[in-house]
Amino acid sequence: MQRCLTLAQKGLGYTYPNPMVGAVVVKKGVVIAEGWHQKAGTPHAEVHALAKLSPKELEGTTLYVNLEPCSHHGKTPPCCDLVITKGIKKVVVGAKDPNPKVAGKGIQAMKKAGIEVIVGVLEDESIELNKRFYCFHTQKRPYIILKWAQSADGYIAPKNNIKGSVSWISDAHSQQLAHRWRAEEHAILVGRKTVLDDNPQLTTRKWIGTNPIRLVLDPKLKIDKNAAIFNESAQTIIYNELLTKKEENLVWEKIEKGNMLGSLLQSATQHGVQSILVEGGAITLNHFLSKHLWDECRIFHSPKNLKDGTIAPVTPNGKIEEKQGVRDYLQIIKK
Repeated sequence: MQRCLTLAQKGLGYTYPNPMVGAVVVKKGVVIAEGWHQKAGTPHAEVHALAKLSPKELEGTTLYVNLEPCSHHGKTPPCCDLVITKGIKKVVVGAKDPNPKVAGKGIQAMKKAGIEVIVGVLEDESIELNKRFYCFHTQKRPYIILKWAQSADGYIAPKNNIKGSVSWISDAHSQQLAHRWRAEEHAILVGRKTVLDDNPQLTTRKWIGTNPIRLVLDPKLKIDKNAAIFNESAQTIIYNELLTKKEENLVWEKIEKGNMLGSLLQSATQHGVQSILVEGGAITLNHFLSKHLWDECRIFHSPKNLKDGTIAPVTPNGKIEEKQGVRDYLQIIKK
């Protein structure tokens, strides 16, 4: 099962809206085939693993999979049907699928076909790996990660920063890690002031991976149309109080005044967004914190002093992990 999790992890950032799944086929204690779900719309992990084996080779095998095999028709056929057709007699499952379209139906179908099914092996680890998928289906909202960098004296940005340019607080290693995180999440979100001050692209330029969907809070539509977020690099949704329209990769979506975050998250859920990396600015981050709408905070602490500027958000309480970087140290807080 640990091997299933390792394989599944390879799909991080590529499988949305599907979960990350790895599959391992074992015969007489030896792994004879394996596979993982590599990209949404392509064959699932079980298909990759089982396609490599003949009926003779499949005799007496056990299939390990970190998430319950699906039981519904989507872009691909149900995996539980494939498992049954292949004649496998035993399946070990890490955790049940929280998607209402599955939710135990795959396990029931396999048991009904006479397959021995064991559920709950490395269950906590299986759920943690697909925490975004579980949050989306159980809490009916995206998994929310708040991220910022702050100076040693507690500022998130310098005073009188030149508009349109970024004043880096974190080091180059931390910046690259931040781009890796962008590639791992389904969407990235910033507020209007961050766009006006920094003109960010919100893409994965410093890491190989998929650009996240860009979400922008711009209540009164004050962002200049020449801003980098309006380029063709990624799908972009501009949440505002004035209008709803669509132009190529850009969507303007009207949300409820006075309940912007709740309305935004409801919309993002309807769009199928499973996770959001919130990168700023301070006002937007503080809104999420004050509403307790977060699952993780990732904070880069720089040894640099700014002496004045925009005060960093107050660090919330939670389970803390600290990791030393090249110059900065990273603090990860989970609820």
